[in-house]
Amino acid sequence: MSSSSVERRLRRRSVHRSRSTAVSVALVVLVLVAAWIGTESVLRAVGAAPLLADPQTAVDAALRPDATFVTLIEVIAAVLVIAGVVLVVLAVKPGRQHRSVVPHDRGAVVIDSSIIASTARNAAGHAAGVPDAHTTASARGARTAVHVVPMSGVPVDSAAVEHAVAERLGRLDDRFARHVTVRVSEKGTLS
Repeated sequence: MSSSSVERRLRRRSVHRSRSTAVSVALVVLVLVAAWIGTESVLRAVGAAPLLADPQTAVDAALRPDATFVTLIEVIAAVLVIAGVVLVVLAVKPGRQHRSVVPHDRGAVVIDSSIIASTARNAAGHAAGVPDAHTTASARGARTAVHVVPMSGVPVDSAAVEHAVAERLGRLDDRFARHVTVRVSEKGTLS
């Protein structure tokens, strides 16, 4: 396997969520049910007492159900439907995590979105001349939104802040600098 294919696989595994936990849980439950059925069948063949329920008794009860058995089957069916829906949702929903891949000549580099947001917040605070507590930022994919609360009586140039944030994020990767939105609050704070 070439180095670039290994790096591609590493980047993909770092950015996408693994679904192996759901698959493992489903397989463990299936193995436990199969083991229980096998154990009960062997105990029945040997003539020993069943652990939970004799398979023949369970089949007879299913063929001639009473009210208790019907209620039990309805509860089991509801649990199975809920488990099925959860597994289908896990299989269909995107497994993308809040991370971005940054090209680098020395290997695969993956940056968490919170790092991108923190970098944007820091750049906005320096450009606006406000403390870090007066800026917030969020990053989703290639989009970054920054909110600045100015100090009372001190104007903030949103274009200068946007340029500073785009320039700082552009150092990480040009994609992050393309979609920067800066919102300056109309009301300032005293400290």
